[in-house]
Amino acid sequence: MHSGWQIEEDNEINKQLVGLAQYQVRKWTPWHRHVTACMPATAFLAVQRAVFPEPDQDPELEQAPDPGKDQSTGESGATG
Repeated sequence: MHSGWQIEEDNEINKQLVGLAQYQVRKWTPWHRHVTACMPATAFLAVQRAVFPEPDQDPELEQAPDPGKDQSTGESGATG
């Protein structure tokens, strides 16, 4: 099993989503506070993703109908 790869993927996601790479290190204490603030944000996003999965991730979730299409019939309203 390649657990190192998952860790690298998680770090990349953290850099993009919660701004882990946005802080320029000047001193240890502010950097530590920044990383400490990013970790709960990452945990919150992980919980939200588990509770409310995206529709394409869970095939059992029903797709929302397109608002521009007539859902009552499969035919167009034009006659001719």
